[in-house]
Amino acid sequence: MSVVIVGGGLMGLSAAFHLRRTDPTVSVTVLERDRVGAAASGASAAGVRAMGRDPGERALALASLRRWPDLHRELEADVHYHRGGCLRLALDEPAWRAAGGWIAEQRAHGVPVEVVDAATARRLASGITPDSPGGVWCPIDGHADAMATVRAFASAARRIGARIEEGIGARALVTERGRMVAVERTDGLREPCETAIVTAGTWSAGLLTPLGVRLPLETRALQMLLTAPAPKTLAPVLGGFEQKLSLKQFDDGAYLIGGGWPARITDVAGNRYEMLDDSVKASLEVARLIYPRVGSYDLARSWAGLEAFTPDGVPVIGPVPDVKGLLVAAGFSGHGFALSPAVGDVLARVALRRDALETLWSGLRFDRPALASAVVA
Repeated sequence: MSVVIVGGGLMGLSAAFHLRRTDPTVSVTVLERDRVGAAASGASAAGVRAMGRDPGERALALASLRRWPDLHRELEADVHYHRGGCLRLALDEPAWRAAGGWIAEQRAHGVPVEVVDAATARRLASGITPDSPGGVWCPIDGHADAMATVRAFASAARRIGARIEEGIGARALVTERGRMVAVERTDGLREPCETAIVTAGTWSAGLLTPLGVRLPLETRALQMLLTAPAPKTLAPVLGGFEQKLSLKQFDDGAYLIGGGWPARITDVAGNRYEMLDDSVKASLEVARLIYPRVGSYDLARSWAGLEAFTPDGVPVIGPVPDVKGLLVAAGFSGHGFALSPAVGDVLARVALRRDALETLWSGLRFDRPALASAVVA
């Protein structure tokens, strides 16, 4: 059996690794038009969380989080994973009082979240704003390093026999009588295959359109900010209930600040963007509001990643209807990083016609109501 994976981000690399690990007789080729992790995967905030997930992706997130503590052993490389928990803070009493209802459904489905008061919040993260009456705590959440994880999956996949070609993209998916037969490469060659897996992020929809498949994806550029190194004081990831914030501290002491603030897209095809001064300023202000210590350190670097968003904000995973041998995993809507171990496993199982673990992703299929515009002609 031969499988071609289009897109060398985390989902494609994870699929390649799981395919070869599950069945070493399968020929696996990954086509990446730039370099692995050059798009959204490498630009990620690298949060690894279960708290606050949409119900449709919650089971997938919990399955992935069970694997993250030992992922470095699986991949034989350090992904710089830390399970320091996540603390989402309220800035006023009404927001804190409402937290109980917000967490009820999550707890019912196995996410270990709890409301904490101000004193407990300060024990979990000293230095947070004195104005917070408390928040919600999830001890199994954490973070990793985005590019270290990309490289770890790529190295592991190569080590067990996957072929990863960088600088070579996909020009077209080739079908005959409704079945995948090849991927046309950007160098003019054809890569024959029985199965193709499209994990090309925001560029996935363009590959599906010529087959009569409309996948509704919206491209957004999400900014990330990195400060100069500081003394290591923050273990959990910090967020806010009414603020756009994801704040974490790396091993070297630098603070990484995200939360969904936009950059401006200048060229989707070329993966180009420009930072927006207003977004940078607003993001820094929120970070300093929640964790004032951040304000003492200069901004060292900023960047953005072009992310594909679906109408309902959760990914599309699984077979493309009426095109045999074609799978897709796209539209992770800015929060796919943590899901990569389980997504790769699911894609490999579906491609190999094994137990597909469908209970993990049944709500993320093409045929869900929110994707009514995803049609096959």
